[in-house]
Amino acid sequence: MSLRLLVVEDDPGFQELVRALCERRGDSVDVASDGFLGLRLLSERRHDVVMIDYHLPEMDGYALARLMREISRPEDQVRLIGVTADRHGLASRRGADARFDAILVKPLDPEALYAALDRLTRQDAPPPETGADAVWRRFGLSGRPRAVICPVPGAAEAAAFGQAFVPVTRAADADLILLSGEAGLPGLRAARAETPHRPVPSVDLTGRLTGACDVSFRVGEPASWAAVAQACTGFGARRAGLACVEGAAEPATHLLALLHVAARDLPLAGGEGGLAYETGLSPAALMAAVLTLTEAGALACVAAGTGVSVRLTEAGTRAATGGALAGAARRTPEPARPPVLDARKTAELTRLIGEPELDRLRDRLMGQLASAFAPQADLVTLAHEAHVIVAMAGSLGFEDLAAACRALEAAIKAGTGLAEAVADARRAVAEARSYCAAA
Repeated sequence: MSLRLLVVEDDPGFQELVRALCERRGDSVDVASDGFLGLRLLSERRHDVVMIDYHLPEMDGYALARLMREISRPEDQVRLIGVTADRHGLASRRGADARFDAILVKPLDPEALYAALDRLTRQDAPPPETGADAVWRRFGLSGRPRAVICPVPGAAEAAAFGQAFVPVTRAADADLILLSGEAGLPGLRAARAETPHRPVPSVDLTGRLTGACDVSFRVGEPASWAAVAQACTGFGARRAGLACVEGAAEPATHLLALLHVAARDLPLAGGEGGLAYETGLSPAALMAAVLTLTEAGALACVAAGTGVSVRLTEAGTRAATGGALAGAARRTPEPARPPVLDARKTAELTRLIGEPELDRLRDRLMGQLASAFAPQADLVTLAHEAHVIVAMAGSLGFEDLAAACRALEAAIKAGTGLAEAVADARRAVAEARSYCAAA
């Protein structure tokens, strides 16, 4: 069924990306760059779905969704999708889950977009569901994810967890590992160690142990549900590309698989709050694995604030998805810099929207980068540029640039490490532009 969409978004590049993705599947798209124009377009013609960016000029997405609910007729059955690159921003607005029928997190995942559109508009859709299963389905999962809980909960606590998750006892059966307290850290390590070839996201439920985990979760924060669902989906997609290995894993193989599937760097001196990201390896085994992979060219050291992290190189990604480290990689390590472009995301976008359209969107991003993060820019400008670029860079596969922009946003918010974050963002911009110029 062809849909008519209204996209309320102030970034022209993101408008064009959504238009290209939706028009290729036969939908028609209207765009509005601010909430007032969005209200006018909604009042002038019927739309099946309205996608609303949370950060809009003059009127934020939450307020706009409330107004659109008020002006739309019940018989129109318009569906509202909130789109945000700021998970915590939406999370701070209690009731966002009632305003929006679905929430998508930038950078945009085309599969998540298509799944949300199909789920919200299929003609045989049953009446709206209630409960946690319905909430998870709105964020792209099939229902409550299966979860190992660390530490093992008592009966009453397990019943409470069962409202949002399906508790399981074996890590091999889980979609998530939940960390409910500091006493659960050994259990998290054991669960990671049990599943070296099947990494799943680790989730901090406390707000104090985020550095050890992939993502945090609060029942009352809609954006954290979206973040956990996105982590599940992303881990699953990248896990499907791992080299098929059976049996016990060497520490280097274990770490390679985890960093690839988690799509993250590994701080060498602890993470947020001084906690080390839990890999499932002992400190000695972890350091041995880092040294082995670094010598083989699979990991590269990168600056991270005042410390150092390691990041997969292109050779590391190939090793994770193609089998053991090649002898050639051991003999000739690749340059110690992270990959600029996610080749798989590029291939998928090429399939969905075509190479000419992808090139046009990429050229638009390069135009933005030409003047980004100028030396004379103030903090407001830097924050705005980072916010806009992180969505398009990540959506188009420039993972390193997106990560650098996220780090810059965090540094501006925290008020520390700003000089290093700006320098890293400029480095990532230069590398992305050089990559495209050479392509």
